[in-house]
Amino acid sequence: MSSPSGTADLDTIIEDMTAAIARDPADAHAYFRRGNARSNKRQYVEAREDMQQVITLDPTNAMAHNNLGVANLCLGDFETAAQNTSAAINLNSEYRDAFHNRGLARSETGELELALADFSRAIALDPEYWPAYRHRSVVHHLLGNSGASYEDFLKARELMASSG
Repeated sequence: MSSPSGTADLDTIIEDMTAAIARDPADAHAYFRRGNARSNKRQYVEAREDMQQVITLDPTNAMAHNNLGVANLCLGDFETAAQNTSAAINLNSEYRDAFHNRGLARSETGELELALADFSRAIALDPEYWPAYRHRSVVHHLLGNSGASYEDFLKARELMASSG
């Protein structure tokens, strides 16, 4: 049985980065690449461990804080995910993906107004970023804002169609 397309590439990255870490345990980039590959393979516990190591080695790496948040989000630890993505935003106030991911975490913890603000900030940073419109549409719906929800749904659909 063959691997799904891309899985072999991810396995190769994981193997190569594990070897790089064995040669240099302080190689933050190798932990980062391995963590991303593990996340793409849905190995979120391992990805979280790698991102935590990146942050230990380089506390100013906003992407590692965000990706740690994504791993925690995927593991259902929404409060920690919000904290991780907030750390990324504190390091880079223009980090669109961190605002989006914090919005996802906040929507899961019931902080809908804060989630709405995060999705809106992601959209302000990148008006073509359709996932933020899609998720803001859901939050608008949950808040009973059906008109705004529908407008965001249509915008997300339009942007998705034009991007792919």
